[in-house]
Amino acid sequence: MTLLGLRSVLCRRSSVSAAAVLAGIHIVAAPCAADELPTGPPAVGHAVPYTVAPGPTALAAAAQGVWSETVQMPGATFIKPHFVGLELEAGDELVVRSASGRVVERLTGRGPKDRGTFWGLSGFGDLLTLEFRFRGEYDELPFRIDQVIVGDRDLWGGNGGSGLGKSVCAPADFDDVACYDDDPVKWANARATVGVLTVSGDPAVAIFCSGSNVSPDSYVLTNDHCLSGTGTCPQFGSCAAAEFIFRYYRAGCNDGSPIGYWESFHCDEVVASSPCVDCDSGLGDLDFALASVIGDPASTYGWIQPDPVPLTDGEAIYVIQHPNGRPQEIAHGSGADVDVDGTVIRYYGTLDTQPGSSGSPVLRESDGKMVGLHHCGGCETASGNRGVAMSDIFPHIAPWVVDPTSIFEDGFESGDTTFWSVLVDRALRDSPTR
Repeated sequence: MTLLGLRSVLCRRSSVSAAAVLAGIHIVAAPCAADELPTGPPAVGHAVPYTVAPGPTALAAAAQGVWSETVQMPGATFIKPHFVGLELEAGDELVVRSASGRVVERLTGRGPKDRGTFWGLSGFGDLLTLEFRFRGEYDELPFRIDQVIVGDRDLWGGNGGSGLGKSVCAPADFDDVACYDDDPVKWANARATVGVLTVSGDPAVAIFCSGSNVSPDSYVLTNDHCLSGTGTCPQFGSCAAAEFIFRYYRAGCNDGSPIGYWESFHCDEVVASSPCVDCDSGLGDLDFALASVIGDPASTYGWIQPDPVPLTDGEAIYVIQHPNGRPQEIAHGSGADVDVDGTVIRYYGTLDTQPGSSGSPVLRESDGKMVGLHHCGGCETASGNRGVAMSDIFPHIAPWVVDPTSIFEDGFESGDTTFWSVLVDRALRDSPTR
């Protein structure tokens, strides 16, 4: 493939053609035994009925066109409201604030993606304030809330959430990410790592995975079983009900420091994915989902660089994660604890994970680049904590995470050209449209 042809492929970030390049990664496979599937992400909050309905009488009594109401759930770690029938007139705005007064989101019209009915972003703490600013009369309800997710009280404790199963290869070796705030690469990677909070079930529960922003254009990479559910593994969430939480970490190093606040962004749509079939992934079931984001978190929190260069046995790695939905923590592994087995990276011993770590970036210690995507747990030598190799995922996400100008304008060595051509040819080869 020529450089011009390669550039053409990589530039098609949002086109049908780019999607077609990635289309050949879905296969149908028989269900696997339960012990071969990823353990479920932890439930970190539960729905309770709660009614907010600003009718015409309440709005008429509002001073200077501002109606407000407070939603309070004592002891809650977060509150996530469910909006029904949002239909605001042009120029009107509903502002949602957290307990600290920070703006959680500003809603206009019918809300994100013109849905009207949707799960709002979660407010940090046990209180939400709704401020509806309007200019004219409403004959009907401009919106209502029928339920809220209440974040579990023990979410920030030592064990967090209520996920089933653990992959802590005793003793636990987690550190708060703030322990590495003097390491500029690790700290930058921590800022770009996210919590993936979504809602599932009836009655609804909030479930938690991990992920990372992998593009200057704000695309988040996590597991398919956390966000899309296109395979035979259980589906634990969907983009329509998901949010990506940045800045969810403690201020101190392993001292129980407070979190401060977090900032959330709605999931927009899944642009590329490969199904989850079992823990030992093959080329057709890489268990990843790449999603666009409503908003521009990359401008504030940066991004992690996915690396198509394969990891090798024994290389030192680390995982930034939200084990059991807790604030960000980090675990390390190297030497005999790190084994590359085809599409699967296994890590044993000191590199611990827990439910909620699904979708975490696996990062190379030497340069901080992302070399894998964590998706399964286990401590035994035959299984181990496992991730999917980025070298296998990369060809399918390259059109969204690579800036072609950075490749062609900064110079290219002949060896690099060959390597990139192989990657893109591989994506094209796997496409049924070729």
